[in-house]
Amino acid sequence: MWTYDHILEAGAMQLHTVSDVGAAVRDARVKRRLTQAELARQAGVSREWLVRLEHGHPRLEMQLVLDTLAAVGLALTASESEPDDTSHGTTWDDVLAGLTGATPTPDETSNRPTQSARSEGSDENG
Repeated sequence: MWTYDHILEAGAMQLHTVSDVGAAVRDARVKRRLTQAELARQAGVSREWLVRLEHGHPRLEMQLVLDTLAAVGLALTASESEPDDTSHGTTWDDVLAGLTGATPTPDETSNRPTQSARSEGSDENG
């Protein structure tokens, strides 16, 4: 199992979700023996805001996230990677089938618009 120490030895970690960012902040805070109140004070945020970050709340101000990362000794670095293709071309039938466990047949999905096409069409109809 990878620990925070292993990640630091490797020099970088990949963060794919807001929950990953929150976990990285929490792990770094604990490693530095800081309380949530102490880190919040250093980052210029409230303890309640820090709790939301550590729990992976999806709607937090980016600059405050960056400030908190810096306060705990982490930096955010972007690098090129292959695009995540998992959401393109998904139809509502595919989504519903995933919820029910059924697999749509090719006839059911071949001529249906994708989620994005249906969403765009709903704006035009008002």
